[in-house]
Amino acid sequence: MSQQYSSQISARLAMLILRELAYRGGRAKLKYLKVYRTIIEWGGEDYAVYILNRLKDGSLIKIEDKYVVLTTKVQPSNPTKLEREARVMLIRGE
Repeated sequence: MSQQYSSQISARLAMLILRELAYRGGRAKLKYLKVYRTIIEWGGEDYAVYILNRLKDGSLIKIEDKYVVLTTKVQPSNPTKLEREARVMLIRGE
């Protein structure tokens, strides 16, 4: 990980991923998740994988082939808004 982010930022980014997955019906390919792509761009691929592994370890998502599947109920939100929020968090480190 090129930059250290607090556990609070990691938790907030994880929640944004869950909300985008809920918006997309609970199942999507990783390459189509805007928040995930933003984390890769601004935080690095290692950091994005770390967040996904934390979600998987917490049984909040499961990975089936090339798809990520939401295993819990989460309130959905617009991916464009979520992507913007994730980018601001990663840039500012807040």
